[in-house]
Amino acid sequence: MEETKKDGFAFVGVEVGTVPEKKIEQKTTDKAETEASQEKKIVVESVKPEKKKGGRKSIQVPISEPKLDFVKRDKVIREHEVADFSVRTTKDGALELATRHFMLNYDITEDYASKILVYIHANAQEVKGHNIYFDDMQDIAEALELSYPTVQKTVKKLRDKKIISKASIGKNNYELSAEANRFFKSISNNIQVVLTFEVVEEEQLEAINKDGSVNEDMIK
Repeated sequence: MEETKKDGFAFVGVEVGTVPEKKIEQKTTDKAETEASQEKKIVVESVKPEKKKGGRKSIQVPISEPKLDFVKRDKVIREHEVADFSVRTTKDGALELATRHFMLNYDITEDYASKILVYIHANAQEVKGHNIYFDDMQDIAEALELSYPTVQKTVKKLRDKKIISKASIGKNNYELSAEANRFFKSISNNIQVVLTFEVVEEEQLEAINKDGSVNEDMIK
């Protein structure tokens, strides 16, 4: 270093040099390593396939197509003593439960289908001997708190099964079938249906498919 004096001022020479850079190493902390390990574990577990649950398969009972008849009560009871199962609920609930058995005759198992049919019957008007429902499907959806697509799909199924049909009076009105009217008349005073289980021979069961349809090859 060199000192220089000029006009009463002292100048000190400064030595300028390049300071060598120190290489800074980034160390991974134990915490970071733990978090990375946990993240990797989560990713692996998320793609791990689920194990299939074991268990016994349900046993299906082969049955033939159900048959609906309207007969006198003295023709229905075949035993001196029978089991009588009674269900206590509201009138609407009892109507819906009874109507579910009516719907099974048409292979309709959705519970809201019976609810919709009960509503249509309750709000139908008798015109010239025909029970006709004049309101639209939106009214059904709002009254029963169902979505419009659900009502639309169910009404179409009721029409396909000929439980209801397009009424000859008015536009976009529906009329209940004669069988549906007869069913509701049969439960107008006492809400009661009779289930009868008939036993068939083994040879006859072989002619019935698993879905309940008739095996044509076995009856030829």
